[in-house]
Amino acid sequence: MSSFLAKRILLFSSSSSPLHHHHFHHLVLLTRHSLSTQSQQSKELPFIAQYLISSFAFSFDRALKCSADSHLRAIKSSERPESVVAFLKATGLSHDQIKAVVSFHPLILAYNVEKTLKPKVRELMDAGFSRELLVQLIRYNPTSLLSKDTLSRLLFWRDFVGGNEVILLNIVRKNGLLVVYDIDNHVVPRINLLKEYGLSNQDIARVLANGYSCCMSRRLETYKHILDFIEGAGIPRDSGMFLVCFKAIGAFSKDTIEQKMEFFKMTYGWSQDDVYSAFKKFPYILSMSMDKVKSNMNFLTREAKLEPRSIVSWPHLLGYSLQKRLVPRHHVLNILCSNGFKKNVNLWSACILTEKRFIEKYIEPYKEDVPGLAEAYFATCGSNTPV
Repeated sequence: MSSFLAKRILLFSSSSSPLHHHHFHHLVLLTRHSLSTQSQQSKELPFIAQYLISSFAFSFDRALKCSADSHLRAIKSSERPESVVAFLKATGLSHDQIKAVVSFHPLILAYNVEKTLKPKVRELMDAGFSRELLVQLIRYNPTSLLSKDTLSRLLFWRDFVGGNEVILLNIVRKNGLLVVYDIDNHVVPRINLLKEYGLSNQDIARVLANGYSCCMSRRLETYKHILDFIEGAGIPRDSGMFLVCFKAIGAFSKDTIEQKMEFFKMTYGWSQDDVYSAFKKFPYILSMSMDKVKSNMNFLTREAKLEPRSIVSWPHLLGYSLQKRLVPRHHVLNILCSNGFKKNVNLWSACILTEKRFIEKYIEPYKEDVPGLAEAYFATCGSNTPV
């Protein structure tokens, strides 16, 4: 506000009009009041709130809320927070990473570097954990630096992945809260349940490394319902598809899965066996948003003239981008068909191809016979890329 008022003062001060002089005097008083108010607010703010605003771009309201914490409010100078920032930087965190850590957990600025941070980092490094892993651990779970169990839990996960530092790094990066969970009472029962359904340590590690943190966070009963559903759909525990299906729907509750199944039955006339059949071909059909399913299904049934039941055989069509794949490729097939080419091709066979292969098969051979085909395709895709 003060910047705006200053500009107005310069504008009015250059005029000799009496009316302008009146406004000029009013603006000067208003600006003085604004600056005085801001100065007063700044003086009333606890030091840590001012520090969070100036150093980490916190909003006024959030900084004020953070300062209500007794540990943060006790900070009266920049000495401790600056020592924390310097330590994090020396550990290997970038400016943006430090900013993200403070935004996620402002209380870290109250940690004692010599008594808390340095000993914990030294303990982990002495155990053979890399600096890169520590950076990721602090970045995604700074509270781990306070827990006495962090080392033992990281050692468990390192053994679990066979000492593979790359896999462990990915798991920590994608599942920052993993070291929060008690190993004996929380982690082991979930691992044992997944193993009962045929998942190996390698499978579970792969799930975690892909960011499926729900693998360790959800209730055992919820897991069992999902695993039973996958098996009930006719997918053997020892098949590779079982893991794919778990990745697809492992984050959902039994009720959510049943609601999605009911949606296909009531809206498109699918039977339960139809849903199971589509799920086995394309497990993500039960994890997609129903809005996406509706928009794709509307296009496929109204524009492409497919029967809803026929899509059970090609459920991947519901997962493709409507604007980037379904509409442009259907448009090309229509143009080719109207010019006497490719009369018996179906949309599915055109959509499963990569972009490069689609162009080679459906556009390049017909560029001379069907002028403008490539332009029409890329225009429909929303791209000006020439072929």
